[in-house]
Amino acid sequence: MRASDADREHIVARLKTAMDEGRISLHEFDERLQRVYAARTYGELTPVLTDLPAQRSAMPKVSLDKGGSVPTWVKIMWTPWVFVNALMVVIWLATGKGYFWPFWVAVPWGLALLIPTTIGVITERDKQRKRPPRDPNQP
Repeated sequence: MRASDADREHIVARLKTAMDEGRISLHEFDERLQRVYAARTYGELTPVLTDLPAQRSAMPKVSLDKGGSVPTWVKIMWTPWVFVNALMVVIWLATGKGYFWPFWVAVPWGLALLIPTTIGVITERDKQRKRPPRDPNQP
């Protein structure tokens, strides 16, 4: 039976997932991709995935709109800021609590992080609003 373009794209998506998980290398992904696009029948498509595990369902993304936790990329961006500024405050306290000089690092750096954080959160929220609701009957 002949394979459709949609069938090929489904196989390509599974291969991309396998590559992202580290199950196949970029070189092997490229080889399999060539085989997928050259395939005419399901019989030619099936061997491309035989050594890969069945596709798992994707983990649901956490949304800030629903009171979920903070996205990982925000934690990664802000963690160094928190630790460096905590260290500076400890040093300031240990040296006699004079003029509060940690302000000059904390505030500009915090503002520089606030801009991409705000843009990223707003962009992600807009993407989720535009995304059509998922049909629970679809696999």
